[in-house]
Amino acid sequence: MEQIKSIFLPRALDGNPYQNQLIYNLKKLGVQVEIQKPFSSSTFFFPMIISHWKPDILHLHWLEPSCIAPNWFLSLLKSISFLIQLAILKLIGVKLVWTVHNLKNHDNSNLVLNNICTKTVIKFADAIITHCEAAKEELIKLFYVKNQDKIFVVPHGNYLEWYENKISRDLARKDLDIKTSETVFLFLGLIRPYKGVPELIERFKCLDNDDIRLVIAGKINSQDAELTDLINQKIAEDKRISFIPGYIEPEKIQLYMNACDVVVFPYRDILTSGAVMLAMSFGRACIAPRKGCLAEVLDDQGAFLYNLADENGLTQAMNAALHKQPEIFVMGQHNQQLAEKYSWKNIAELTLDVYLSCL
Repeated sequence: MEQIKSIFLPRALDGNPYQNQLIYNLKKLGVQVEIQKPFSSSTFFFPMIISHWKPDILHLHWLEPSCIAPNWFLSLLKSISFLIQLAILKLIGVKLVWTVHNLKNHDNSNLVLNNICTKTVIKFADAIITHCEAAKEELIKLFYVKNQDKIFVVPHGNYLEWYENKISRDLARKDLDIKTSETVFLFLGLIRPYKGVPELIERFKCLDNDDIRLVIAGKINSQDAELTDLINQKIAEDKRISFIPGYIEPEKIQLYMNACDVVVFPYRDILTSGAVMLAMSFGRACIAPRKGCLAEVLDDQGAFLYNLADENGLTQAMNAALHKQPEIFVMGQHNQQLAEKYSWKNIAELTLDVYLSCL
């Protein structure tokens, strides 16, 4: 097979290994993969792509860096530039593949332009990748996709071989000043409004149990700075809650994961989540809404799934976890076994099949 050349756009900034794992395994299959500069440099990508004359595939990931800016006028300019560049690439024969990580930007900024960009990318794309059937169905329903044959389901890969996982439960808890007897709920990762952390705190405070702990660890972006004050205000009178703001170094992830019993995903709006696969890779039971890819990747043997429409759903899920405490470890082991199915070797093979369908 003649070597296929693919260019990824854009490069993620947050240290998430998703792209690195996919690129590494695609290269092992003989695909030549290049990656665009970080988010902030993704406005004018045409010269970079043409300098490789000419790639077979432009593999788009997150669209918002190329379409969304702090104000409407700049967003309009970015969107026009982005779509013109895509049109030219289409004209010269470059195939477009889009992986749908989300259907809109999480800040809900300039949604009209966001939707125009998304609809145009759907029209231009030779292939579209979603991470589950639910995401595929939501994409089709929301954007009235006519040519559904070009949509492929390729799952999100696991993190079993990426993060160090050597620290024991006791040592992890000692480092975080957590009692051995406490049942620990963990929220880990970037804290954004749509992730529902203030609501998680309120639901946790409803639990009538002194031997429990909620650990919230993660960075808050500068544009969401008011979240820090809100979280501090909500936890002020509850000593059972630990808030550790700031970027979590990759080598520290094992500390939080191995110290907890259950990882909580109180997301109000979610399509797919690599964080769930991270928790599963560490063998942790999960609490999550029965929505999007979460409900396909997780099951009742490894998770406490709740209905987002039920205002007491999250509280009930946490209570259920407390009542099934002896089974929590087994549930986590079940999740880890499920995660093993999502190897990046398999993900890369499925992605290569998508590429070949375009060429």
